[in-house]
Amino acid sequence: MTTNQSAERNRSHFSSAFFNSLVAAISKASGSPWLVAAVPDPPSPAEDSEPVRINLTLEGDLRGELLLEFHRAEAAMLAAKCLGQPTGDYGEEQARAVLEFVQAGASSFCSAVTEDYGILTIAAASVSEPPSDPSNVATISAADDGGNRISIQMYRNPALTEALALHAETSGKTGAPSEPVKDAPTMNAQTGNDRTTDDHTAGGKALADQLNLKLVMDVELSVTLRFGQRQLALREVLELTSGSVVELDRQVDEPVELLLEGKVIARGEAVVIDGNYGLRVTEVPQPISSAVLR
Repeated sequence: MTTNQSAERNRSHFSSAFFNSLVAAISKASGSPWLVAAVPDPPSPAEDSEPVRINLTLEGDLRGELLLEFHRAEAAMLAAKCLGQPTGDYGEEQARAVLEFVQAGASSFCSAVTEDYGILTIAAASVSEPPSDPSNVATISAADDGGNRISIQMYRNPALTEALALHAETSGKTGAPSEPVKDAPTMNAQTGNDRTTDDHTAGGKALADQLNLKLVMDVELSVTLRFGQRQLALREVLELTSGSVVELDRQVDEPVELLLEGKVIARGEAVVIDGNYGLRVTEVPQPISSAVLR
């Protein structure tokens, strides 16, 4: 891998990790899960109003600045969700709500990337000035389960871009995301004039997988234990009475199956635990995350 490729993958990883933490913070503040959008947003018509801008100053083992831009209408919608209010104009109360979840996401990001980038602190502040260097930009699209969508742009200033390049050279850590899961949703990510398209596509897919799982880890899923099955004619079904015996297609020594939404995610032995049926898993045919993400 060339030095430029290593630096680019490092910048891509930095952006992906930051967006990961930011969207998780939005989910927590709004009380509903937001996920990286599977497809890019269509081009938005030009807004008459200025975008909402948050400047982030990094100190510690990496130094530099980030500038986040939100469409004003989307920032007002997010603020309303965080405040539990109907969507209205973007004022001081809404600005404080947006600043709070941005700061929360930035703090979570600092904790998450300590192993990759060392000790970091980030201070957030609302600003009105546009980015000083609009070329180094990364974009994310996200959506909630109510059909709301947002687009956030993140601009790196030259000092941070240089710091990330130096980090890639001196540490040998590219921060490259793992290979994406097949058919996983992709992140709409772009970075500057020196971007590597394939790296961003792989990085976006990997981030989507990680982010989607992280945001729904506490969601309860219904799983089914299947001992076997049998096809019955309608006549046989109507003839069932108390005491009827239905023979299944599985021998008693064959493993039983654990299903999630009709897909086999594990096999094993039936056991009894405190008077309840249970399953001692002996086989997992494929990574369970792949069944969850499909």
